[in-house]
Amino acid sequence: MQYSGKIKRIWLGIALVNLVIVAALGLLLRSKIVFSLPFIDFKYILHAHSHYAFGGWVTIALLTLLTYEVLPASRNRKRIYNMLLAGILLNAVGMLISFPLQGYAFYSILFSTLFIFKTYVYSYVFIKDVLKTRNSRTVKLLSIAAILYLVISSVGPFTLAYLLATKSGNAFLYRDSIYTYLHLQYNGFFTLVVMALLLNRVEHLLNTRQLISSYRLAHLLNFTVVPSMFLNYLWHYPNNLYRVLAISGSISLLICTVYFLYTAWLSRNVFKREGKAAQIVGAIALTAFVLKMSMQAFTIFPALGRLVFANRPMIIAFLHLVLLGFISLYIIAHMLHAGYLRRNKQTITSAYVFTSAVVVNELVLFMQGTGVMFMTNSSYYNWLLWATGAWLFAGSVLLAYNYYAGQKVKIKPAHPQQVPTTTFQRKNYNKYE
Repeated sequence: MQYSGKIKRIWLGIALVNLVIVAALGLLLRSKIVFSLPFIDFKYILHAHSHYAFGGWVTIALLTLLTYEVLPASRNRKRIYNMLLAGILLNAVGMLISFPLQGYAFYSILFSTLFIFKTYVYSYVFIKDVLKTRNSRTVKLLSIAAILYLVISSVGPFTLAYLLATKSGNAFLYRDSIYTYLHLQYNGFFTLVVMALLLNRVEHLLNTRQLISSYRLAHLLNFTVVPSMFLNYLWHYPNNLYRVLAISGSISLLICTVYFLYTAWLSRNVFKREGKAAQIVGAIALTAFVLKMSMQAFTIFPALGRLVFANRPMIIAFLHLVLLGFISLYIIAHMLHAGYLRRNKQTITSAYVFTSAVVVNELVLFMQGTGVMFMTNSSYYNWLLWATGAWLFAGSVLLAYNYYAGQKVKIKPAHPQQVPTTTFQRKNYNKYE
């Protein structure tokens, strides 16, 4: 356990430093909009910002927590996991360096491809190990499905690479490859890993009714991923088959959202045991999840769908809602609850600074998107976004600083080893480790 705990701390610290880098790139992009910076290529920096947000921050943080919390020490002690995380990080850094220098070209595509291949190897090793653990069926379902969506999402980048290599002018396929990748990452990999981590940490506190509800929720979440993907294609493939699939995706999203709220309410006594800071940050993260699901579902209406998909500020607002509002804030809440982030005044303040910046950032982005819809946009939004970018950067720096300042804090285990006591628990847990 000592080796696993040390390695886990190292990787979470690296992930937080990467969050600082992502925030710095975001501030640089917004500075390019309001100041004259002719030496900066906006598109190149944008590629570096988005790729490093995925590869350097979220993927490293989620895979670290998945490896060292979901898997027992007897399995996560394998050096292959440390080597794979190092390989994933190395290729993410390669993208961070190559994209600002050349955009989509030989080295950036090489590092992107190697990054994907490293995730393939991780997926094989992890799934093989998690199937042999005593984790609940719920956690196994969410973890394995998330990793499979991570693998399948690579069809997007490979399609993009093909289009660039052949110099194809197929605009529909270009957008579809991007939307497919983002959908499977955001709604498949990221979302399901978060739910797996959440349930893995609290399910030993749940009673039979709550366990059954969370198990059904896991199936619903997994079911929504594929049909809801067709909501992205309606804007240019308005035929009956796509519409039927998209409608089923919209309905499944609404049902899943309602059932999530029911499950959260049913399990409210468990979440009251959290520290106040973890409760607040976690509640905002889960609120962002509900907004994400609801917004996706309502794009089934043609008028709204066309407005959203043609509205770049609204698309950016949605992407930030998921990546910052839901995923990033959940990771921070998880780290607060588990004790990775020391729960003293300074750390809690830094968490509140970053969280408030995320909330204000979303409000400004949605205001800008709404302004585009109703033709009431203003240049003041660019300055407000620059200010929130600086706010996010300051919050990320404070989080990383306080993380390293609290390295001697004892970490809570994901959950105690326990013998299942109820009938559902006995059926839900494997009999072997």
